[in-house]
Order: sequence, then structure tokens, then C-alpha cells
Amino acid sequence: MDEISELRQREVETYFNVIARGGSDRLIRARSFHNLGEYTDGDFGRMATLLSDADSSGSFAFLGRDADRYAETIAGLAEEGHEIVLHGHRHVACGDLPYETAHENLSLGIEAIEDAAGVTPAGFFSPLQDLGQGTLDAADELGLEWLLGKTDGDVPADITLIEPQNPYDLVLLNRGESAEETFERLGAVTEPGAAFLFHPNMLEYYDALAEFETWVTETGPVSIESYVDGGGVGIVLDAMRPLRIE
Repeated sequence: MDEISELRQREVETYFNVIARGGSDRLIRARSFHNLGEYTDGDFGRMATLLSDADSSGSFAFLGRDADRYAETIAGLAEEGHEIVLHGHRHVACGDLPYETAHENLSLGIEAIEDAAGVTPAGFFSPLQDLGQGTLDAADELGLEWLLGKTDGDVPADITLIEPQNPYDLVLLNRGESAEETFERLGAVTEPGAAFLFHPNMLEYYDALAEFETWVTETGPVSIESYVDGGGVGIVLDAMRPLRIE
């Protein structure tokens, strides 16, 4: 039997341990869509245009395992002035990864995006947000400049840690809050110095894109790179499928 890589195993474990937790029929259907719906180049283009029309920029998260699939998209977003963010090579929880596995996850992801699109990510957005010491140390070794997530570990001196607003869009929508209620809550905590995580594929699923567009127009968010350099309201957009078996 062919050997199964540790990262691939971890991705499936992350799905079963954290994402596939059952719940109502409505929630199961939403999570099924999240893992099956494929965001297209046209979808990313429309999201980039929405931001550009509001004189805004964004940080778009990509997984190394999907870099070839999205090579033209990644290159196009970067050319338009948006930031490309590493989300790992595979979608694995990073709270307990040993250094060796964390280093493999980050290094393979960076290499895949560089090879596919000629873009080198400067930041890493951790799936499920938790960051263990192994991932912190691997990120430092690989020269990443910023991390989006939370940790109880020792953050290396050369890395900027950004903790996004919680609860974020998908948590609120999955709870059953309406688009209006979700963005009313997010709007109440929108201020300079805050950083937000959005899932445009799931905003579309929950028919919340109009409210998101209004938030962008009123807020004028910026990529995390710009946020770190000059402040404002930071934004990361994650439309990746959490699980890809093949």
C-alpha cells in the first residue's frame, strides 16, 4: 500500500476532529458546501474588483496543495496589488504540530506558490487560528514576516502576530445569525487596529455578499501587509476548501 504523508493525514484528522462535528441539517449542509464548492478565477476576480472599487486591498489566502490549480489567479491578484497569504501546504490545525511537520507544511506551501505563480508569501494565516511553538519556530526559520492567529507560545522577535476579530463571519453565520445580524456585530467592532477574517465563498452561500460589500465600502480595509506597515483595518479572505482528499 502506498505511504500516506503526515500532512495529508493531518488534514483529514483536522476535518474529522474539528470541522465535521455534526450539528443540525442546516449546518451539515453548509459544511458540506464549504468542502465541495470550488471558488473560481472569476469569483476571485469579482472579489478583487469589489475591493479595488472601494479603494481597498486584501490578503488572499491560498494552500500550497492548490497552487497549480490557482496559479493564474494568484499571479493576477498579486499584479493588481493584493497580497497573497500562505494558508499552509495543506489545511492542518497548527496548535500541536511538531517543528518538523510544521516546517514541512510551511516550506512546501511557500515553494508550491512560488513555483506556480512566482509569488512569495510574506505571511501565514493558520487554519483554526491556533499556533503552536513548532509552527512559530518554523515560520521564523523560513523568514515569514507576520502570522495571523493566536498562541500561548513565544513569538519570535522578527515576526508580527496579528489576532483577528472573533467571532468571525463564518462562526456567526454557522450559528444561524442572519447576514444583517452578522454584519451588525462585525460593524460594532470595526475600528482602526482591528483585523478581520472573511470567507467569501461562504458569504455567497449564506447570501451575505451585499452586506459584505457595504462593510467594505464603509470601512476601506487593507491587506495585512499594509496593515502592519501603516495601520487601518486589515482583511484576510479565505475561500479555500478545508479538505481535499485527492
